[in-house]
Amino acid sequence: MSKVLVTGSAGTVGRPVCEELRRRGHVVRGFDRAPTPELEDAVVGDVADAAAVGAAMRGMDALVHLAAQPHERPFPELLGPNVVGLYNVMDAARANNVQRVVLASSMMVVSGWMEDPPRAAPVDERRPHNHYALTKVWAEQMGELYARRTGMSVIAVRLGWMVRNPDEARHMLRSKIFDCYVSRADGARALAAAVEAPDIKFEVVYAASRGGERVFDMEPARRLLGFEAAQRWPEGLPFPLPDE
Repeated sequence: MSKVLVTGSAGTVGRPVCEELRRRGHVVRGFDRAPTPELEDAVVGDVADAAAVGAAMRGMDALVHLAAQPHERPFPELLGPNVVGLYNVMDAARANNVQRVVLASSMMVVSGWMEDPPRAAPVDERRPHNHYALTKVWAEQMGELYARRTGMSVIAVRLGWMVRNPDEARHMLRSKIFDCYVSRADGARALAAAVEAPDIKFEVVYAASRGGERVFDMEPARRLLGFEAAQRWPEGLPFPLPDE
């Protein structure tokens, strides 16, 4: 059992992660700009506030860092949550001797990946297609730096597309990139498994639902985390699948 701080705990990814961690017996503290439902220990704060982050990190064994601006925006709008916020949580983890950090990266890190003939994107590939994706490359590189320089154990999990609402589901139906989908349950299990995985210094893995192996190299997640997807698009959506 670990004491785990989850940033972005009130969000689409954060709520199922908190639920899965608690189901596995961990003690969870949430940190978000909005209150986190169904979580007794929930701090309201902004990752851009270093003092608030430092206070929330005290006494924690592990960190799952999810808080970020999740969409492409003009770069100055990404700086606070995705760059400064990342530094604040990583440095607070270092200062508080947090042993395991799990960083939410994104499939967008390889959004520019194209091979002919097609093959699954490897974990050492980085081809960001926009500024949001570039901040996730930065997250992975900062994780590697802290692992190498401080001895902290860091796992960067490149999450597939966790469809948030009916509008995003319609976009998924139009774009037909179903193999990029990750359900809430599969994503939560992958991130919780990353908290628990033994003997890791720094690693990058993908987390996608079934079918994801066609576009992402899922072998490292199986080998390092014991993660096997259980669902496939559109399984796991918490709302009815809309008409196209």
